[in-house]
Order: sequence, then structure tokens, then C-alpha cells
Amino acid sequence: MAAAAVVVAHPLEAQTPIPEVILDSEGSAVIVPYYTVNEGWHTLVNVTNTSPNSLAVKFRLHESRNGRDVLNFSIALGPRDVWTAFIQSTADGRPQLIATDRSCTIPLSVRDEGGAIGSEVAYSGDFADHSATDGDPVRTREGYIEILVMGETAGGGAPPSGSFAGDIAYFAGHIDGEPRDCGIVNDAFDARTAGFDTRAGTSEAISGVDSDGMGGTVQTGSGSPIARKGAALVDGSAVSSRGYGPIQSMRPLKVNTTLVNQTTGRAAGIESFAVAGYGVGRNLVSAQAFPWSMEPTLATGETLWTLTGLPVIAAGTAASRARNEWTSNANTGAVSEWVLTFPTKRFEDDVDTDNIYAACSAWRNGDTAAGMPDASGFSTEPRYDVGDNAPPPTCPDEGFSPGTFQDNDNGATFPGGTAYAFFDREEGSALAELDGPGGFAMPPPEFAIDRLFYTTNVIKIGRNVAGDDSVLGSPVARYLETNYLESDASTGWLQVSFDGDAYNPVGLASDAVPMTGFLYKQRDFGDPTRNFGQATPHSYDRPQLPPATSD
Repeated sequence: MAAAAVVVAHPLEAQTPIPEVILDSEGSAVIVPYYTVNEGWHTLVNVTNTSPNSLAVKFRLHESRNGRDVLNFSIALGPRDVWTAFIQSTADGRPQLIATDRSCTIPLSVRDEGGAIGSEVAYSGDFADHSATDGDPVRTREGYIEILVMGETAGGGAPPSGSFAGDIAYFAGHIDGEPRDCGIVNDAFDARTAGFDTRAGTSEAISGVDSDGMGGTVQTGSGSPIARKGAALVDGSAVSSRGYGPIQSMRPLKVNTTLVNQTTGRAAGIESFAVAGYGVGRNLVSAQAFPWSMEPTLATGETLWTLTGLPVIAAGTAASRARNEWTSNANTGAVSEWVLTFPTKRFEDDVDTDNIYAACSAWRNGDTAAGMPDASGFSTEPRYDVGDNAPPPTCPDEGFSPGTFQDNDNGATFPGGTAYAFFDREEGSALAELDGPGGFAMPPPEFAIDRLFYTTNVIKIGRNVAGDDSVLGSPVARYLETNYLESDASTGWLQVSFDGDAYNPVGLASDAVPMTGFLYKQRDFGDPTRNFGQATPHSYDRPQLPPATSD
């Protein structure tokens, strides 16, 4: 089974949760390592609320290069409810999510008006992060999925009674297979506070307050939707008593995902990575409109618009090595590709002071909270000082190499000290180490190897694969060639190490980075009725677990 990170808080240290790891596949935050609509592929998603309570859930598609949002909406799940959808390509190449379930979505158009289509807005024009792909919808076609519980209501919620209009969760509950009133649910996620002016500069606060219980308010940056229990207007009035409250369930979500290509006759189910305990004890509900819908994120801490949850998440999901098999045999039609996703990479490497879509900006960094901007830690100089290689305090540093996506303008940020150990099935091996941010191979290999630059990396593996098309259809697939194996093997296994040593367990704690992924393997018989595919999750060395190898 997949390893899930469990975030547990000491009773006297509620703001400093301590991560643990258990073998599980359910959580209050779930990362699906890959979605794709390339070359005829569809991605099928099934989200199950296994708890007896009602949930408000955030659903996002993040593009592969830099993890920018390309699709963002919310789902209202009743107790034991299931929501299903599939993602396909539009005629012009964007991902289109089509819901195949009646559960309430916010906006309701995701369910009722032909689904939702991914957008390149978050990395285009004023929000651009990469000049060569500014406005290019191709970036939207693959990446990873983030599914986060935002808030929770006990049971199915309270019905209307007297002057009480009823919990929002109550109207999301089903009667004879149909929610009571998705219109009420949809309207409850509207912002009730002032809008956001992207032209106002980094002094513009993100509005939204909660009642402090004494007639005053506390800043939240939520947009103060009715769907958030305790949300109020700026003057402290109209306090919501109907919304979702703090998250209570440690592991309410189970997510199943399948990649399907009907044209070629291939399909494969992929495992999700679950973080149990994410957000527990906190209300993370926000309005479903720009910019409030950009929160929460996987890194959200005590309040919205923080990154203080990242060290906890990183510690609970980090690994120093990943292992899996590979195959590349033209005679049998067998070929494989790896997927490696770094779901927290964007908070370290997507740095742009006045770009609100950047994962680390004036509105979301190590000094911010509740939508109040703080640009004091940023400067016009590159993020890292060349002399001491130290990151600024404003953006996290959990293991990725110096530099940012924007500095290089090509996504060239990656875990430092990467090493690849290739093995055949008869104990033969070859090693390639990429030493430091310059990418120099030590020793120079006699085969082609590629940096894992992106948030989600599709990796072709085999002999002379550099020029081959990706079987998953990725337009930016990386490649690792096995030509250096003396056996000329067509099958084997691979260990990717981020501690700079592919053979020995060195520096597991300090050199680990959060990651998840899988091996995709297929057989092509030239006949869609006989072809097949399969997916197998990677195994990992994690700081919390003993290493799989020894000196």
C-alpha cells in the first residue's frame, strides 16, 4: 500500500504538528501524482468520503512544469459520498474535466454545464513565469492533482429550523440520488468582501474576516463566504453559523485514479499519496473566486496564506531515493516510463514577488498570514546569494537546488546531487552522478541522462531513448539511457538518489525531498484488443524509515 504522512499535534503545541508515517492510502490531503490528456489519454478520478461527516473539498489540476493552477474548483461531499469525473482533451488541446456524478460542485457549472476546461491564465501575460510557454495551452495537458479537505460539518448537517436557515452541508446531502439544493451550496461559497485589484501592487490585502466572538473581527483572507462557519462582514455583522467548521477527520478521503487510452487499448490504475491529519483543527474554507480560491494549499499552516505547514508536510513525505523496474524491448513491444512528482517543489522554486499566482509571493511566504502581504524579505536580486548559497527567509528551503524557475526561465531547478544507478537482472550495474546545480556528470557517462527539472517529470528509460516519443505522450519527457550497462540488457531496475550517492544510504534526513510517483509499463502487440498497460508505485527510502540498503 502507499505510505501516508500523518500529521499529529502535541496537545500543548497545536501550532507545531509532528509528522509520522503509516502504511495507508487515505487522508485529509491527497496527491495524485499524474494526470494527462496527451495523445488520446484520459484520466479518470474517483473521490470517496469514507467518513460519517460532510466535507468541503478543494480540487486542483497543477501543470507539470512549475505547478501553476490550471483548474480549480470545490466539491461538497455528504457523509460516505462519492464523486467521480474524467479528464479528456478539448479540440484545442486543453484538459476538460467532466463530472459523472450528481454531488454539488462549486461552481455548479462543473457539474451541469459540460464540465470545466483548464486555463493557461496562471502562467500567462502579467502572470507569466516562462517566456517560451507564455500563453501556450500545451502546459495544461499534464501534471498532478491536489485534493484537500477545507472544512467539515458533523454528520449530514442540521436542517432548517425556526430562524435558522440550515447548514450548508445539509443542502449538499442527497435525497434519492440528488442533492437537496446545490444552488444554495454554490451561492454559499461567494465572497462577501471587497474584491482584489491585481494592479494595486504588493500592498493590496486579500480580504476576508472571521468573527472574534466579541463583536470584532480577525483577518483570514478567506473572502468571508457563508460556507465558512464564523465568517463575518468587515464590521463584524452577518456572522455565518451555517458553514463548514474546522477539519476533524484525520483520513476521510480515498482517491482512485486510472489512466485510459481507448485508441491504443491501454489502461493503468495509479496510487495516490495521502497525508492524514492535514489541516485538522483548522478551518481552511475560502470563497470560490479569485484570489481566495488559491487557498488552501498543501503548505497552508495555522491560517490561510501561510507556508508554515510546509516543513511538517515535507518531513512526512520526503524521500532520498526512489526505486522501480524498467523495460525497453522492441522485440516484445515492452516499454516503460517513470513518473516522479515533487508536490512541494513549487513553494521553494516558484518565486515572484508581485505575481499572486506564484507559489511564493508577497501574499504567500514565510512572513505572511491571513492574506496580509509582506514583501520585505524579497529583493531585486536573484533568490539565492551566490556567495553563501542561502535562501531568503521568505521562501522555504526543503531540499531543491539554488535558483528559481523564473531566474532560469526554463524550469531548470532540481534536487541537487542527483545520482542514477542502473541495474540489469543479473547483478550488472552502471552509475551516473550529476554533481551540483551545474549538472556535470561525475564521471562523464557514455549514455544520455537528463535533469528532473519539473514539478512532474515523465522519464523515458532504455537504450537510445532520447529521441523516442513518450508513450504517455508527454511533450517534455526527460530521458535516462541504459546504454552503459555491459550486458546490453533490455530490462532491469533503477534507483534514483537525491543524496548524491546512488549506492549507499548517506544523509537520508538532510537530503530528502517530498516525492511521489509510479512506473508505467506497457506491451504493444500492434492490436488494441491485445495491448495492455500497468502501473506500479515506486518504493522509497524515507528519513522516518530504515534504509533499504546498508553499507
